[in-house]
Amino acid sequence: MIKTVAAYRSKFILWVLIISCYSCTSNPKQIGIQPYGEPDKAIINSVTKILKETYNANVIVLDKKALPKQAFVNIKSPRYRADSLLKDLLRHRPDSIDFILGITSKDISTTKRDVNGNIKQPEAKYGDWGIFGLGYKPGKSCVISNFRLKNTTPKTYINRIQKIAVHEIGHNLELPHCDTDKCVMQDAVETIKTVDLAGFELCKSCLHKIN
Repeated sequence: MIKTVAAYRSKFILWVLIISCYSCTSNPKQIGIQPYGEPDKAIINSVTKILKETYNANVIVLDKKALPKQAFVNIKSPRYRADSLLKDLLRHRPDSIDFILGITSKDISTTKRDVNGNIKQPEAKYGDWGIFGLGYKPGKSCVISNFRLKNTTPKTYINRIQKIAVHEIGHNLELPHCDTDKCVMQDAVETIKTVDLAGFELCKSCLHKIN
């Protein structure tokens, strides 16, 4: 009788684990990729692949659209304000999509601030600061640009785009910048070299925070 009860208990635990695993995988994150302008198939395919692998997500490529005119600025050079693009992406995010990632080949910028919320000094440099990507933390939208990533080999170029896409979706999932060596959530600290040295994956600590 004791063996029978133990056997049933083991089977019950096994079924609970199976159901739990099924529940985790049957409702994956839904990520939409929003191409701004004519999409580069190599970029779209590489970003789709890395987001699926990293976040166990369903990734849907949305129809291309033009960059919103209200996001355009010409302070230092012709650019689009990333903050405005995040709002545009939110306005047009389909209800079926959990997170939306905008991709553009145009230069994007934001205002860089210090820990107190003031514009970082010198203001002439950081008031309109060119960036690789930006994402709400937490939030539903992020945007990346390949404008500053091109002067390298084709392989490194694609690697950079993949890492920045994973990084910005990570911010949407409430992940902060990470100090762990090689973690994809490391702060770029104003140089592409940091992106090149980072890995493609989230460290164990970052994975724990989103699972």
